Amino acid sequence: MQIIIREALPAELAAAGELTAAVYRDESLAEAAYLPRLADAAARHAADGAWQLIAVDEAGRLLGAAVYTVAGSEFADIAAGTEAELRMLATAGSARGLGVGAALVQDCVRRSRQERRPALVLSTKPEMTAAQRLYARLGFSRTPERDWEYAPGKGLLTFRLVTD
Repeated sequence: MQIIIREALPAELAAAGELTAAVYRDESLAEAAYLPRLADAAARHAADGAWQLIAVDEAGRLLGAAVYTVAGSEFADIAAGTEAELRMLATAGSARGLGVGAALVQDCVRRSRQERRPALVLSTKPEMTAAQRLYARLGFSRTPERDWEYAPGKGLLTFRLVTD
């Protein structure tokens, strides 16, 4: 199967948001209050410095989604200076194990390099061990000094890949 990564078209934003929210909801990776933000791909795509990416197969079926954003954007959590950030990575259950997540991450790495950004950074929950293995396999390093809490007692691990 061919995996195509591209920016979502306006008509695809709702589906990209629904997929992202569903994955995080179904895997208990997000609190209910955060699900509307995950579902709102249109807001991410419209924001300065943020792009809603999707993975589709050759027939145009949605396989996954991710957000590429840059420091200073309202969607960047930890990117500093001129860094880029990967957010809200989600793969449809039917596409797991096919390389969709890796393809989305690699596209963000490519974008970061193309823009001559020094690094691509991301945050992940401690329980997202499969994602952490993917990031390590793709060359990301843990940056515990940048770990942070999105709510009291609810921490996120951070990773960074030098891209310049």
